Amino acid sequence: MNKDYLKQINEIFTVDQEVRLKCQPGRELPNYLVYVTDIANNYRIHLLINQYGYPTGKILGKRGMKTFHLVILHQWFDIKLQEECLEHCQFEPPLTAALIDRIRHNYGKKQLYGTMLNAEIEDKKNVDKRRKKMGLNTLKQYLSFSKGEQIKIKKLKKFDYYKIK
Repeated sequence: MNKDYLKQINEIFTVDQEVRLKCQPGRELPNYLVYVTDIANNYRIHLLINQYGYPTGKILGKRGMKTFHLVILHQWFDIKLQEECLEHCQFEPPLTAALIDRIRHNYGKKQLYGTMLNAEIEDKKNVDKRRKKMGLNTLKQYLSFSKGEQIKIKKLKKFDYYKIK
């Protein structure tokens, strides 16, 4: 395991999540900061890949790969990077399904696995068969779980980012 690589991926992830959790309707500054953060993260990701190569479970560990995967999902403006990571990073099947859906969505296509809540699904009748092959639960179970998670997120303490403390 490459501890330096993992440390830097974790730093990127932490900033990514901190900025995204500050986003709310009517909060323009934090919402725009997501774009700036994604661009800065993109630069760092490319530097890390150039230095260490594409990460794998052997390099970052299972948890590190999940962290890296989420950061790559947020690189919506760099579809080439997403495609290269899909090809080289050896993500576990559920993570692969999510990245495939994100790439397809970024190209304006329907998703295959239903991993994105607000995007259309291709051949919805057979989505659960595809989901099962990728180690995912049924779409109905996923939507039920997601609804519960969204309620938990809404209950999180909201910060006043414009107040100087």
